[in-house]
This record gives sequence, structure tokens and C-alpha cells, in this order.
Amino acid sequence: MTQATASSTATPTMQMSPKRAQQVVKMAKGIRHNFPEFTTISDAQLIYATWRSFKQIDQTNDSDYQTMAKVFFHEFDQHLLHYQFSKAGQETMIRQRFFALLTNLL
Repeated sequence: MTQATASSTATPTMQMSPKRAQQVVKMAKGIRHNFPEFTTISDAQLIYATWRSFKQIDQTNDSDYQTMAKVFFHEFDQHLLHYQFSKAGQETMIRQRFFALLTNLL
């Protein structure tokens, strides 16, 4: 029973197409370069949050850049920074930075 509990809380395997994998890596590098706020975040966490963002985007029909930037903002703000951007009132500014990265990437 302990083994079942341990495996049920494990991080899911990141499965994606080669094209999506390239996008995840490029986006993660762009985030690392353009967001000094994430210097304390490990590369593994950054890549995982980037993958989760793209996964959420892939599951919706609405994938314009504004919506995508909002998904990235919420993923990073909520899961990596525990709402630091929201608490500081920086949502608009951070979403614009994600928007700029996405337009350059895609």
C-alpha cells in the first residue's frame, strides 16, 4: 500500500512531440534569460512549469497569444512563486513579458 501511495504522488512523465519539446526548451531558455525573478528556480522546475503551461494550452481550443500568456503567468505565479506576482500587482506586466516571448517563439 505504501508503494501505491508513493507512486500516485510522483510527478507525471513529460510526454510530448519532438516539435513541442523544442518549443519547451526554447521557451524555458527565453524565460531564464528574460525573467531574473526566476534565478532561484531550478532548470528542472522551469522546464516542468513550461511543459505544464503548453500542456494546458494544448487542451484548450483558444490558443491566441494573450490566452497563452495568461496560462504561463498563472502557472509560474501560482506554482513556482506562490502568487508573488499577483500579490505585487504585476500581472499585466508579467503577462506582457510572456506574450513577447511567445510571439518570438511561435
